[in-house]
Amino acid sequence: MPGLKLLTKHDARTCLKFAWRAAQDLGYALTPLDDSSKGFTATRGNVIVGLLTGPLAPYCHFQISVESYSDRNELVLEMNTPWFSSGAIGVSRVRGRADKLLNAIASAIEGDGGTILEKRAF
Repeated sequence: MPGLKLLTKHDARTCLKFAWRAAQDLGYALTPLDDSSKGFTATRGNVIVGLLTGPLAPYCHFQISVESYSDRNELVLEMNTPWFSSGAIGVSRVRGRADKLLNAIASAIEGDGGTILEKRAF
């Protein structure tokens, strides 16, 4: 799955909580987050409606996870690509929503005193 990656030295657990809250604030349906979670799923829209309306209302399915390394923490947002149901326009809209969510997460981290070392797509 293609996605976006955010690198920071901010605490991984805190980053995951900020990601969950940002997704909730943007209206995504979320899987529960507990103390041992390293990730969660955020969805928006409906698969069947996405098939019927195509690019007008694409279905977003994001897997968000964190991974800790010795020198940094990595927050990964993997996104679906609805080529079959909505074509290039739908994929572009899903990508736009993923960018908006990642920017909200980055703003929350920076608002807590953290710094973003790098943002990139993969």
